Amino acid sequence: MHSKSSFINGIVTMTVIVVLLVFGVTALTNNDLLWFWKTFDAQAETLTVYWEGEAYVFFPGDSGYDEIMAAFAKGIAKPVGFEWEVALSETTLNRYRAECKLLEVSFAEPVQVHTRHPFPKAKTYLVPLDETHANWRRVFAFTGVVPRASGPLDLHAENFEALFDAVAQAVATQG
Repeated sequence: MHSKSSFINGIVTMTVIVVLLVFGVTALTNNDLLWFWKTFDAQAETLTVYWEGEAYVFFPGDSGYDEIMAAFAKGIAKPVGFEWEVALSETTLNRYRAECKLLEVSFAEPVQVHTRHPFPKAKTYLVPLDETHANWRRVFAFTGVVPRASGPLDLHAENFEALFDAVAQAVATQG
């Protein structure tokens, strides 16, 4: 009987140690103790949409702001992947702003996306809405360094589509 009890205690102890190690390493890697928390409730100061050469800025209370912000928050709270090797060059970023479709989500202070991936805290998040980066449904943390040292998070296809639709609808009401 004593042997069976010792075995169970050993398993429980090992499980606790493994859980604490995984939690601790992930928290240290991400600088985020709440990396497991799958919500995003920060509200952007501005949402800037670059849409085929035009720029639209949405503030809290503007028509379309709530829909875009809700779709962004839902998507970023539960990403489906992370890519180490992908960066957004200054040339590509400038082209997206001038010719393509891009969403810039800007906060007054840096905000953390809680994820198990080493995704940095940032004041601005960039979401390309067309071309190659959109095909992979990428969200970049814009830390002011181009290209960024950290890769983008990838959104779930349904969440990316909902975000695209919210942005397209908001832009349509502006025209």
